[in-house]
Amino acid sequence: MLVVLRNRNFLLLWSGGLISLMGTSMLLAALPFYLYQITGSALASGGLFMAFVAPGMVFGTVAGVFVDRWDRRRVLLLGNILAALLIPGLLFTDTFGAGAVWVVYVVIFLESCVTQFLMPAENALLPTLVDEAHLVSANSLNALNDNLARVVGAALGALLLGTVGFKNVVIIDAASYAMAAVAIAFMALAPSVARAAKAGSARWRQLRQEWVDGLRLVTHSPLFRNLFIVVGVGLLGDAILSALLAPFAQEVAGFSATDYGWVLAARGVGGLAGGLLLAQIGPRLSPSLMLSGGLLGTGLMLLAMILAPELPVVLSLMIVAGPLYMAWLICMQTLLQKGAEDRFRGRVFGAYNTVSTILMFVGSGLGGSLADALGLRWLMIAAAGLYMLAGLLGWGLLRRPLGTVNLGGGAPAPER
Repeated sequence: MLVVLRNRNFLLLWSGGLISLMGTSMLLAALPFYLYQITGSALASGGLFMAFVAPGMVFGTVAGVFVDRWDRRRVLLLGNILAALLIPGLLFTDTFGAGAVWVVYVVIFLESCVTQFLMPAENALLPTLVDEAHLVSANSLNALNDNLARVVGAALGALLLGTVGFKNVVIIDAASYAMAAVAIAFMALAPSVARAAKAGSARWRQLRQEWVDGLRLVTHSPLFRNLFIVVGVGLLGDAILSALLAPFAQEVAGFSATDYGWVLAARGVGGLAGGLLLAQIGPRLSPSLMLSGGLLGTGLMLLAMILAPELPVVLSLMIVAGPLYMAWLICMQTLLQKGAEDRFRGRVFGAYNTVSTILMFVGSGLGGSLADALGLRWLMIAAAGLYMLAGLLGWGLLRRPLGTVNLGGGAPAPER
C-alpha cells in the first residue's frame, strides 16, 4: 500500500479525488435534509436523486467513447473546473426558498452531466499509473476516498447545515472541485500514456463504431454480463435507500440533522476500516466471496438498522456494514478494470455507469413516489432485501466465472 502512495501521479489523483468527494459528501448530506425541511415532501428528496442519476442514462456509454480517445488527465482537469462553476447555482435556493427548488434539480442535473466523464476517466486512468500487481491496493485506497469523505464530509455537512446554514455547504463544495483541479494540474504523465489517450481525430462514423464495439464487449463477455446483473440488483436497492434515508431518519427514527450527520460518518468509519483491511488482504480473498458476501452482509446490516432505528444501534451497524460494502465495491471495480484492455476501459466503465444510473433513477423514483402509500419503513426493508438478493445471485452466477480471476496480480483470466 505504501508503494502505491509513493507514486506521485497516483497520490495527486487520489488526493484530488478525496478533496472533491469531501465537498460532495458535505453537499449530499445536507441537500436532501435541507430539501425535506423546506418542502416537507419525500418526493422532493426522491426527485433530487432522479436529477442526479438521469444524465447517466444519456451520456454514460457515450462518455466512455470520448474518454477512450481524449487525454484522461485533461478530462479530469476541465471537468472539475466546470463543476466548480456550476455548484454555486444552488445558492438561488438558499435565497428564494421552496419556490426555487427547481433550481436544485437543474444544477444537480448539469453537475451530474459533467461527472459522467469524470468517473470513467479516473477509473480508466488509474491502471496506467500503477503496476498490475498493486491494482487491488490502488483501488482500495481510491475507494477509501469515498469513506474518508463520509467520515469528515458527511458529518461536517450536517453540522454546518444546522449551524451556519446551507449557503456555506455550497461554497465549500464549489471550492473542493477547484482544489481538485489544482491537484490534477500537477500530474505529470508519461508520454506514452498521454499519447494513448489522445490518439486519432475521430469521425462520427468511427465514434459510433467504437461505441458499438464497447457495448459488444460488455454484452458478449460472461464475466461482465453476470457482474452487471448481480451488481445491478444491489444498486436498485441502494437507490431506494439513498432516496429515502433522510426522510426515514427524520420521520421514523426521529434523528436531528446532527444525528443524521453522525450516521453518515459512522458508515464512513466502517468503510475506511474496511478499505484499509482489504488493501492488505484483498488479493488473497475469493472474488465470489467478496462480491456475494459483501452484498448479502450489507443487506443484513441494513435490515437490522431499519428494524431497530435507535441511534446507538444504527451507528454500530453502520460501522459493521462499512467493510462489507467495500468488499463488493472494490472487487467489482478491479474486475471491470482487469477484464478489459486499456483501449476499452473507458467504454466499459461508461456502460457500467449507464446501467447503474438507470437503476438508480428507477429506484429513486419508486422510493419517492411510493413512500406515502406504502410507508418509509416497508420500502427501506425492500431495499435491504434487494441487497440480499444480489448476494445470493452473486454466489450463483459469479462463482464459476470468477473462480480463476487473480485479483492480486498476473494476467487477467481469458474470456469464456
